Amino acid sequence: MPLKTRAARVGSMDVNRMAPVELRVFALFAAAAAAGQSVTIREVAGLAGPNGRTIGSRSAMSIAGDLVDSGLLALSPPLASVGLDAPIEVSVAGRSTTEGAGKPVLPRPMSPTMPELREPVAPGAVPEQARGARPVPEPRLSKEARRPREPKGARDGEQTGLRRFGVLTVPPGLPDALLAELSSIVEGFRAHQASGVADLTVVAELTKRKAAALAVWAEVPYPLGTGLVRAEAERARRAHETTLQQLAQQRGIPWESARPGAEPGGHWAVSGLGEPVRGALNYIGRTAPGTAPVARLLALVCLLRGVGTGVANLTGPDLRGVCGKEAESAVGELTASGWLSVDVEDLLATEEDPIGCGVPGAEGFTLGKLPRTRSSGWVARVIAHKKLRKQPARVRLAALGITSHCDAHGAARAELDFLAGLTASTPEEVVAAAEVLVAEGWLTEAHVEEGMLHARLGPDQLIFVEALRTNTPVQTLQAAAKAAAAAAAAETAEAESVPQEQPTPPAEPTT
Repeated sequence: MPLKTRAARVGSMDVNRMAPVELRVFALFAAAAAAGQSVTIREVAGLAGPNGRTIGSRSAMSIAGDLVDSGLLALSPPLASVGLDAPIEVSVAGRSTTEGAGKPVLPRPMSPTMPELREPVAPGAVPEQARGARPVPEPRLSKEARRPREPKGARDGEQTGLRRFGVLTVPPGLPDALLAELSSIVEGFRAHQASGVADLTVVAELTKRKAAALAVWAEVPYPLGTGLVRAEAERARRAHETTLQQLAQQRGIPWESARPGAEPGGHWAVSGLGEPVRGALNYIGRTAPGTAPVARLLALVCLLRGVGTGVANLTGPDLRGVCGKEAESAVGELTASGWLSVDVEDLLATEEDPIGCGVPGAEGFTLGKLPRTRSSGWVARVIAHKKLRKQPARVRLAALGITSHCDAHGAARAELDFLAGLTASTPEEVVAAAEVLVAEGWLTEAHVEEGMLHARLGPDQLIFVEALRTNTPVQTLQAAAKAAAAAAAAETAEAESVPQEQPTPPAEPTT
């Protein structure tokens, strides 16, 4: 029977309520003694602890020393003079390894959890001490006095006094510059806590340095750089962005202006729902489904409806509302390229019950459930607006691209190449589409500078930017705006209905 199998059987005994790891070590030693085999500290260190990890050589030496001190084991040679691979002869309490030994080895009463074992006394024999007298206990020595320990090596991070960095244990071998930076970050957080004043500027700088330092640590070869370090680096990066967002809110400035890499006085497209919408538009421009603008507009609608599930539910009215008279050609172009999977005649014939259209072209594009629903609704509201619903697909795609790149005040800045790829047109045709948007009142101005289209959204269309920024449905904002306008009109009417008091003319002087 293998030695570890014997150890597992012996370890199932209840030896005075030992800890599980101590039971396993004792079981291995007991199995070795029963089999007359030697054992090494490395074999003991390879035992699995309760958490599934090996206990390690340091814990193995410590537990073996405690078992020897308690009298349960006798090891030869002593632990203080052996290495990790030196064979050790083991004898357990009550068992001698020497043939013909006179007395069994009995444990000393060193632990309060171990009962004192005495040699058997003949019946009727009188003990040396009176029955009522209590024996005087021998003075107990500390573990250090009973068993000299080997001097420990330098602890982890002893160069800088840093042993742990958050949930991470600082291992030996990290570069000195990185250790110094980690220590400086820890001292910075401690000083900020000791000050008692919450300064988001300090927290933002510290979290930024923390993310950068952990990113450097993660690049160190294994086992120093691990997946846990990379995960902590990502957490620090997100904490830095969250702190910047809180700082921007505290200062009353757009969050986009405080993001990492943002230039002072630059242009910052709204975040919130704007990020997934711009991601979908970029995906359409990059993958270029179909060659006609109407095909790409339909691909965008199907992408947002089918992302995650791979199926976009459409009806005939939905298709005609998006593509108009070009519905059949748009569906045919997407199905021919393999971007969409549906029978065009069945889709055009349905009126109420939607048909599931397969969207193979959406593979590799992901969005969360809430952004997918809100993004799809936002796109549907824009292309169905009364100023855009009768415009060609190129103009409606240009309106989507420009509006999604607006800042909180309606100023837009988008690359001409991006808009050209989105609308399946040339830069000149993009400029012509922007002029149509200005004529329709969707934009108030538009011009091109160094390959960038600069535009400004009309005042009535700012509600679409607010929907992106706050991740709120457009219809909710429109209902709130109507309610506010109605309340203001009611207050004005009530103020006008109250008769104003006529001033009393001054009395004429008497003569």
